[in-house]
Amino acid sequence: MSVNFEFVTELQGLLRRDYSIDTTTVTVDPTVATCVLDGEFMFVNDHNKLVRATGGGPGWVVFSERGRFDVQALRKLTVVQGPTYEADTLIMSSAGLATGYPLMVGSFSYPVDSQTRTGLVHQTGSYVVVGYVTRLPTYNGNKLRFMQTLF
Repeated sequence: MSVNFEFVTELQGLLRRDYSIDTTTVTVDPTVATCVLDGEFMFVNDHNKLVRATGGGPGWVVFSERGRFDVQALRKLTVVQGPTYEADTLIMSSAGLATGYPLMVGSFSYPVDSQTRTGLVHQTGSYVVVGYVTRLPTYNGNKLRFMQTLF
């Protein structure tokens, strides 16, 4: 199994929360190509359910690995809502990034499986900043290291 997201900081002090998924737009079935991956960012909709982030808002990172039986049975995902943490992720677009640059949630074609994923991208316009680049993928085994600062 591929690990798309890893914490650099300690896990004990983080606020983790389980949300039901909006089954009309999100799947946790690992046999489906568009299954949610660890490290993707999700929004909480008006029904208090997780949907794939569409970009620009305050998204929360998924901390549930693809294929877990409890996730499939309960149709719930664990997201991390804070406080500030540092982590490495593969679910990102490194286009235009440099150390210290602000990040937002955005959609892009993920090169590993060519599916549209929601992860971290260079912040543009007046969209919500969810974190900052602390190490570029070039110097970190192809993973983007970032400091989440939304909480």
